[in-house]
Amino acid sequence: MSALDSLAQSPAMVELQAAGERLQKNPAFGAVSGGMMGTMGLILAGAIFTIISTLLDLAGVLEVTDAAYQWLQVPYNMTMGLISLAVAFGVAYAYTENLGMQGAMANGFVALFLFLMVSSPAESVTLADGTTKTVLDTTYLGGTGMFCALILPIIVVRIIKLCADRHIVIRMPDVVPQFLSDSFSALIPLVLNIVLWCGLNTAVEAACGFNIPGAVMEVLSIPLGVLISGPGMFVLITICMLFWSLGIHGTSIVGVVITPVMITAYQTNAELIAAGEAPVFNPTMLFLTVSCCGGTGNLLPLAVCCLRARSEQLRAVGKAGLVPACFGISEPMVFGVPVMLNPVIAIPFIANTVLTSAIAFVLFQIGFLRPPSVLLMTALPIFFPEFLSSMAIQNCMLPIIGFVVGYLCYAPFLAMYDKQCLEREQAERAHTV
Repeated sequence: MSALDSLAQSPAMVELQAAGERLQKNPAFGAVSGGMMGTMGLILAGAIFTIISTLLDLAGVLEVTDAAYQWLQVPYNMTMGLISLAVAFGVAYAYTENLGMQGAMANGFVALFLFLMVSSPAESVTLADGTTKTVLDTTYLGGTGMFCALILPIIVVRIIKLCADRHIVIRMPDVVPQFLSDSFSALIPLVLNIVLWCGLNTAVEAACGFNIPGAVMEVLSIPLGVLISGPGMFVLITICMLFWSLGIHGTSIVGVVITPVMITAYQTNAELIAAGEAPVFNPTMLFLTVSCCGGTGNLLPLAVCCLRARSEQLRAVGKAGLVPACFGISEPMVFGVPVMLNPVIAIPFIANTVLTSAIAFVLFQIGFLRPPSVLLMTALPIFFPEFLSSMAIQNCMLPIIGFVVGYLCYAPFLAMYDKQCLEREQAERAHTV
């Protein structure tokens, strides 16, 4: 028996796989997984335009301020920048079908509307020329509002189902056309949902000054502020990746705490270099190791592992996510595998980033890696961020380390998950036949 087979058949792994299967069979978790996977097309479309604009910028063909560059960013802003809207619709749609209810499309639109209501209500603003515009704040419509976009649709659909089961609906005579009857039947559940979410959002804003998604981000980030130190950074990285595994935008939450300190550290190093002195290491710089090889979670090695999978789903995800991962874009893999709410993949997802940051910490301490002085907050091809931020060729070793560590972590767990996916696909084909 190989070491991989021994690991796969160990009691802990058997229980972990069983937990993953139970989650997949749960209507709510299945809806979350299906809703996220349904956004793959949008994510890939946005990633393609981001890659094109990045390459043209690096080649000197376009500047960030050019109209053509801004035009290329529009598809990304309208896909990933609004991805939580698509997730809210997809989760409600999938959950409705999983519960065996009618009206999946209608429930999807209800969830989308309610999420938009609590995350970005329309506001009127007066421009410099005196004209008034009605605008939407997109702060929580992207990845930062993801957690709310996953939970809200589940509650919305449950309320709709409760009303249907208890006959709390407006019933029309049989002579009334079906589409009109359905519209009246949905009225009471819709009003109840509006009252609930509007009231809850108003109460949260009155209590803490944030809407519901903002309050979630704020509450989760408060206790993290005490952890900005050498050992504390490993805890923060673990928490960040754990949040991602649970469907919460961990980078945004932890970034609230880390970014101000990180910016100061980079500015200090830039001043030291300008004065002819050596840059100094700050523990917050380790946070960038979580995305040094394929975006958040170092997912390039996972994409490579997927290419070797027997499951058609995983091979397709690997092909779709490989090129974006080379440019630091992780969303195709995060939503396609998926990584979120997947206990089998969550372990290597967390472990590889912590191990990579630990190795980087040692290499910074012994002086092999040069502390960076330029903070790059955009997606760039692999190796470019490490070199451009420090102008030190040895820092390009970091993505290589991330790939090796990531591959060793992901390979055995993906093999187990591949087996689950393959069995599910075979069962679906047999059922179809």
